[in-house]
Amino acid sequence: MACQSNNKQNQMADESEAVEIVGADSTGMVDIFAYEGVVPSESGKGDSIDYMVIITQQIDTVNGVYQLTQTYVTADGKAGQQMKSKGKKLFQRGTPQNKAAKVYKLVPDSGSNQTVNLWVESDTTVVLLDDQMKAPAKPDSHRLKAVKHHHKHHL
Repeated sequence: MACQSNNKQNQMADESEAVEIVGADSTGMVDIFAYEGVVPSESGKGDSIDYMVIITQQIDTVNGVYQLTQTYVTADGKAGQQMKSKGKKLFQRGTPQNKAAKVYKLVPDSGSNQTVNLWVESDTTVVLLDDQMKAPAKPDSHRLKAVKHHHKHHL
């Protein structure tokens, strides 16, 4: 008996993993968006953070899941520490500065990472917003560009 209930638990865990990546759509049709860019870090020492965002969502829905990798890059261009987070991608309309803005909110599953807000500037670019949902004074340096779909992404 004990053996059987154990198996059932494992099976449940596997299923929830699969659902998390693909979503509940039985057709399995998902859109994958990826954005990448290097943003100056807030230390002001000339170092920066390389953002790689992969968003997976079912066709025809506005919410999905995301994976974010932030790679710390020192002023002399050496890649350092990596931080990964994943969670839900929510869609929100409007920021304090712009009522019509489309915003992707990346809400991490684990509490240690903070929510990342991306203002959808165009079809191919998003801009990182600050905690107050404000766009940076120089959006150029906080812009992530869409990466073409044909990259193979290992989910």
